[in-house]
Amino acid sequence: MSGTLFILGIGPGDPELITVKAADILSRVKKVFIPVSGQGRESYAYSTASNYISPDTSVAELVFPMTTDHELLSRRYAENYQRIETVLRQGYDAALLTLGDPGTYSSASQIATLLRQRAPDIPIEIIPGITSFAAAAAKAGIALSKSSDLLAVVSSYDDLERIEAILDLSDTVVFLKTYTQRDTIVGLLEKQGLLEKAVYIERVGLPQERIVRDLRMLPDEPDYLSMIIVKKKA
Repeated sequence: MSGTLFILGIGPGDPELITVKAADILSRVKKVFIPVSGQGRESYAYSTASNYISPDTSVAELVFPMTTDHELLSRRYAENYQRIETVLRQGYDAALLTLGDPGTYSSASQIATLLRQRAPDIPIEIIPGITSFAAAAAKAGIALSKSSDLLAVVSSYDDLERIEAILDLSDTVVFLKTYTQRDTIVGLLEKQGLLEKAVYIERVGLPQERIVRDLRMLPDEPDYLSMIIVKKKA
């Protein structure tokens, strides 16, 4: 009999924001897979969850490279999937960690898709987690939506006309992973008179957390774990 794969959303990086259910699963599974961007690189997911993992649990890294090379990504996903399936076929329950929530811009969702396609007999349980933008909004004192407000979450910046349309239509817009296009986004907000309505947050839940309410005073180097929240209504 195969084991169960638990895909655990462990929140934005603060160990105290891990759910009780995720902590319970971490304490009893025999294998934990942690995502890293490269071999030997630091894993924020592991540092967040490490205190909840049993000392006799085996921990293994899975490399999910930060690249737009679809061929490389596809190959890595297939390799990572195979490693996970091998453990599950041995009868062990395993946990795959992901920062934030598994259903929100998470590499773990692709692993779940592969497992359902290639091994539909293996059970999967997905445990939701607190998203980075929910935690960031709470830290910044922002109510993301009220009543009939429209909330948009954006993580791709290839189509600036589309982003302008989203800004026009939405009451609140969350721009995730702004490190590649931060200056472009700031310029767009300035053009639309929304600079005063925006807050920049980086590394929420981590010791290096920073909140900047004046986007003219942003740090020189964009951070990968950063976002901008635009709240048009008071």
